[in-house]
Amino acid sequence: MGFEKNRALKVNDIVKIGMLAAMCAIMTSIKVPFGADAMVHLGTACVFLIGILFGGIYAGFAAAIGSGFFDLLMGFSPYTLWSFFIKGIAGFLIGTIAHGLWPKKTFDGWLKKALLGMVIAAIWTLGGYILAWWYVTGSLTIAISYIPSSIMTSTAGFIVAVVVAPVLRKKI
Repeated sequence: MGFEKNRALKVNDIVKIGMLAAMCAIMTSIKVPFGADAMVHLGTACVFLIGILFGGIYAGFAAAIGSGFFDLLMGFSPYTLWSFFIKGIAGFLIGTIAHGLWPKKTFDGWLKKALLGMVIAAIWTLGGYILAWWYVTGSLTIAISYIPSSIMTSTAGFIVAVVVAPVLRKKI
């Protein structure tokens, strides 16, 4: 399997992206509700892990498709397009910063790059969803009230990724 920068997606890549997108959707459905209309889910952890392990192309597509599919299936359809772009770009950011565009067999210095990528992706996600919440609800006050749940979800994802990534990267 080639890992060059300018290669086209192959059938193998598309199959992997599909499986990773399904994992994103499933992990997003694992949630702990709290407060009014708020939840902490493991979808962000999945996006972070895919980015760290598989690079920006896989993480971007998997996060976009998986998060959008989750919203569509679970009754959050006003957020489907928002999630597609917000999570897709977040996945691309974490994957590209932590690992490059395509998967590589070496993980030299991966932790510092992964930490930076996760922070940038979390900031992007928070900003994107503030706009999404504001647009969908029509209220900036409501949008701002959702900030703690987004921060908690990113923090949970950050912790899971930092703990699980070293184990998983040895397996691929």
